[in-house]
Amino acid sequence: MAKRLVISASPRAMGKCARVSKALVTHMTSAFPGDEVDYLRLPDLNIHHCTGCDVCKSTQECCIEDDMTQVLAAVTCADEIYIVAPVYFTGPSANYKAMLDRFQPYYWTDTRKGPRRSVHLIAFGEGGDPYGYDALPLCTRSAFDVVGFDLSSLNAYIGIDANEAAKKVVADLFGTED
Repeated sequence: MAKRLVISASPRAMGKCARVSKALVTHMTSAFPGDEVDYLRLPDLNIHHCTGCDVCKSTQECCIEDDMTQVLAAVTCADEIYIVAPVYFTGPSANYKAMLDRFQPYYWTDTRKGPRRSVHLIAFGEGGDPYGYDALPLCTRSAFDVVGFDLSSLNAYIGIDANEAAKKVVADLFGTED
């Protein structure tokens, strides 16, 4: 039995990312009935930004008390993670970046030397930015590396219609349509 985690990183509750995240959960639940599928929508959680206090350097734990403990528990237990994120000026949204920065305690551990797991990034953007979306996968790869994950796939949907997004993502990732 695998533990799969879907993280929606968009601040828009009814936007493309939210719809695609829910479609992924629905598909995985039916396609992999023995697996556990968890879902986190970052804007629904109270995650403060990293203050750079360096307490985690000596304790390997963050001293900020908020919902990040829930995120860390879900990430730590996951065998595979799917992140659905918008592109904001080539990079992550504020709530997604706050989550990534809060992986800092893992930086001071040997977690990255352990068994590697897969994280899949599904990126959405309106298009038109001459600088693309390179910062989003770079930030994701760097932060998840210290938690023991490799960025196994990047699927970028730039300028795609919202009504087509969920079907296209499920088809691209799993070779089937829901």
